Amino acid sequence: MAEDNNVYATVLNYFTNEFSAINDRLKRGQFDNFKERVVVSQKITDAINLLSPYVRSDAQTRLLVRNGESLKKNLLSVRDVIANQVSSRQEQPALLKALMIKNGKSCP
Repeated sequence: MAEDNNVYATVLNYFTNEFSAINDRLKRGQFDNFKERVVVSQKITDAINLLSPYVRSDAQTRLLVRNGESLKKNLLSVRDVIANQVSSRQEQPALLKALMIKNGKSCP
């Protein structure tokens, strides 16, 4: 029985660490595109499905599943994707202006 508890704790720690790493990547903006976000979200869904039978009996699992659902929601948020696209578009004219100044051409 102790071995089962050890395996259970190891699985919970694994998923906790994975969710934390994904959340860190999300906060740093390291997801290249929306497709990658969807794939990661699907993997989180698979993990939640594996953990869901234990939600009623264990508070730690319940918290982990709740965190996974929240992380999945943040991954699939289109607002972040749009904000990143808008900020990169705003940087492009500034980059063009800097290149023109460097080349000695006048800019509007």
